[in-house]
Amino acid sequence: MPARKRRLVLVDEETGEVIDPKPRVSHDFEGKGYTLQSVGAETPLYKLKLSGAEWDTLDYLRENGGANAYIRLTPASLAKEISANDSTCKKALSRLVGLGILLKPSPRAAAYQLTPLRYWEGAGSTQVTATKRLAPPRIAPDDKAKARAAKKTELPEPTPLRRAAGETSR
Repeated sequence: MPARKRRLVLVDEETGEVIDPKPRVSHDFEGKGYTLQSVGAETPLYKLKLSGAEWDTLDYLRENGGANAYIRLTPASLAKEISANDSTCKKALSRLVGLGILLKPSPRAAAYQLTPLRYWEGAGSTQVTATKRLAPPRIAPDDKAKARAAKKTELPEPTPLRRAAGETSR
């Protein structure tokens, strides 16, 4: 005897009414797939003590397709986009590459891509392929981030309380 094909439905237990299923929603966002910002074994970005120019650089690259491809970018062109000076942008790009957040195809190239370990636009399967192909380094704190974190953990010297004449501690 052939197996009967049954239709599974959701039923409200109190009223016995059949609840219609919600239609499936595609995961496309403006035709570009989705943006993945992964967390997990990676060092959180807030612990890296990034400067304003470094955050602006990440935002600029993410908004202009740097999550899934290299983008041609010089410190001068970045400076115009984020309203900073050239040297600040050069330092920001250099530090982000050193931290492993940005990738460069070669040391002399003026192109950057956000690491697929942290940022990706598109399907998860292509992120896995890109991660294998690019072999990006793990994001790790540099000396600047470690120094600021160590400075923060040190307890400050206690300051004596100063009271005005006639004031009590209550």
